Amino acid sequence: MTWDKRGFIGNKFSMNLIQRMIKKKYLVWINLIRPRRALNSLLTLLSFNLKLLKPWGQPVAVDIEPTNFCNLKCQHCQVSHWQKPKRRLTMDQFSSWIKQFETASRIKLQGMGEPFLNKELPSIIKQLEKDHFYIEVVSNGTVMTDEIYEVVTQTRHFNLTISFDGADKKTFESIRLGSDFDEIKAHLTKIIQAKPRRSKVSASIVGFKEHQEQIKPTIELLGDLGVDEVYLQLIVINFGQDSLDERTVEHRIQMKNQTDPFKIDLYETAKQKGLKMDIADRLFDEESPCPWPWLGTYIDTEGYVIPCCHIGNAEICHFGNLNQQDFRTIWHSKEYQQLREQIKTNRIPHFCRSCYRSAPLEREGHNTRPPSTLP
Repeated sequence: MTWDKRGFIGNKFSMNLIQRMIKKKYLVWINLIRPRRALNSLLTLLSFNLKLLKPWGQPVAVDIEPTNFCNLKCQHCQVSHWQKPKRRLTMDQFSSWIKQFETASRIKLQGMGEPFLNKELPSIIKQLEKDHFYIEVVSNGTVMTDEIYEVVTQTRHFNLTISFDGADKKTFESIRLGSDFDEIKAHLTKIIQAKPRRSKVSASIVGFKEHQEQIKPTIELLGDLGVDEVYLQLIVINFGQDSLDERTVEHRIQMKNQTDPFKIDLYETAKQKGLKMDIADRLFDEESPCPWPWLGTYIDTEGYVIPCCHIGNAEICHFGNLNQQDFRTIWHSKEYQQLREQIKTNRIPHFCRSCYRSAPLEREGHNTRPPSTLP
């Protein structure tokens, strides 16, 4: 059997993806207790490797947006620059939608807003725990109530990630506008030191070239605080909007290659602090295309199905609404198939462009819907 470089054997990204999933013990457990999920995971991975326009499986990862607004004004985030009405996911909405994703393995409760500004989020997390999903929440760490503290420390198969972009008050608060460095650090410390603690606590750093010298001390601080893992995001995206380039992609830290001394030093720093660390610094290309149109999806607070969190805005692109159609119909729609065809043939649509190293732009024919045409 000989397949081309984008086939099952030759696709390094696909094989690495499978290996990473196997290493995630929680995903193995989630799939073992629910055989339908195991079958779905297999079918979904095969669909990605074969680049099927109509996947055999359903998404293994689903992002559901609890809020579309935030209490901070980070300039690299699109929420700080839009004027949308504030919306929250309700428990009734969630209960209706989640039934369509029973074969998914991981549910991430995070979108364009701060999740814990939704007072129903703890109840939603508890419901997902009962249904044996692996749960992730990414938060800015500003909101802490007794109910939130209990759910983020005592929920099993749960990963809380706190955005943490600086080792000192001045740098941190210049990036996370409106935040209080000392308060967030206190919240993070309280969660980490909870006894017992059943959850995993991670931190996410967005790396900007203006604050490059702050990344290493931030990793050191997070190691001293006792977080379980650190994610360093060097690929800053523009949410499919060129108008945000000056606030996002133009501030990227450029790495020469995988042996870049700066990168090696960061990994060594994390190792010395006993931290697991993952650095997101690779853009997609023809040989290693984006897997998300096959493996996952994103649902906003209004029920719009959006390709991924790197767009996160139905005004840029969406394929339908769960309040009007069932997900399977949307998943197999002509619009979703068109996106997969574009990714498969490396005719990258404009709204995906900031995630790719280099590819011909395709401005015409993609599923862009301006605000005035949203149903």
